Amino acid sequence: MSLPDRKETEVRRMLAGPYPPVPADLAARATARGRRLVVRRRRARHLGRLLLVLALAALAWAVTTQPWLPAPAHTTPHVEGW
Repeated sequence: MSLPDRKETEVRRMLAGPYPPVPADLAARATARGRRLVVRRRRARHLGRLLLVLALAALAWAVTTQPWLPAPAHTTPHVEGW
């Protein structure tokens, strides 16, 4: 028996034999896993949107209040000689 004939024989034997058993709860487990993935992605998307809104709110606050500028003086400085 040559090398290609041996491989072909093995493949035919594998295809002719019984298929591997599938767990009875495979569909239920796949559905539950898919549902968890959808929920996880939805939460990540909501968290990303919340962070974006918070970043925009912080930017709007910073632009309107300009916290990097010094506070205005309420009195004039004392001048000597008056």
